[in-house]
Amino acid sequence: MPATIKRFSAAADPHVVHQYLKADGVAVIEGASTREDIDKVLEEVGTLQAGQNFALSAKSTTFATQLLMNPLFFNLTKRILTDTCIIYYEQERTVSISDPQVSQTSALSAQPGSAPWGLRRQDECHHITHPAKRESDFGIIFAANDITADNGAVRVVIGSNNWTGRRDPTEKEECLVELRKGDALLWLGSTYYGRASNTTNQASILLSAIATTGYLRQEENQYLAVPWEMAEKYPTAVQRFLGYSVSRPYGGSVEHMEPLDFLKVKGDWSKYIPVDLI
Repeated sequence: MPATIKRFSAAADPHVVHQYLKADGVAVIEGASTREDIDKVLEEVGTLQAGQNFALSAKSTTFATQLLMNPLFFNLTKRILTDTCIIYYEQERTVSISDPQVSQTSALSAQPGSAPWGLRRQDECHHITHPAKRESDFGIIFAANDITADNGAVRVVIGSNNWTGRRDPTEKEECLVELRKGDALLWLGSTYYGRASNTTNQASILLSAIATTGYLRQEENQYLAVPWEMAEKYPTAVQRFLGYSVSRPYGGSVEHMEPLDFLKVKGDWSKYIPVDLI
């Protein structure tokens, strides 16, 4: 019989949640978003096609500024995906920090009669060997309506983040995660997850954000998925999370500048103040 998934409040201590994530690979955050924000996202996105609808950060300002930047998710993203290294340069050693970035955002619409969504590991995009020496992906899925075993519950295999790549999950090891509207599931990229079929007569919707380390390629190219004309309206913290920042040292720079600095000066070098990208 599969283990029971751990549930926390939105005000939970990130350190405690992190310890359970390392052990189980998954955790539920009850009341992660307000129902009002969920409704705003759905209104801004409009009609959803069956299956996966990408570029959610471009289609909903509320998603990009509220759900994507959920404090607990963002805190844990930093803990799990931030990487540091020691850089030697001109007889000095400096700690260089690579901050996480958004890899993909999407809305998952399970229409009546939809087939189950097969188990997979999110980190397969990044060619990870398991068990992972360090995580490359970390995600959050918000329930946009009550998610039940009948209308498309999330399938997870608790603890599979610790498995080798030679072990395949079995049906007996699966756990179906039911969520109330506004609840969210956190999961590590090395954990097997999927979605059950929808046997009801109403659609069910999940809103998803996945982050990756700053030095890996994004699964969804955020610079094309979220045009700058949209991204420039967002707070700086959102812009940086979408990837408009340097993964130190140097990764993602433009003319050896921070992308946001490059965009601000718009070719007028007299306005540029050099910064150390190490």
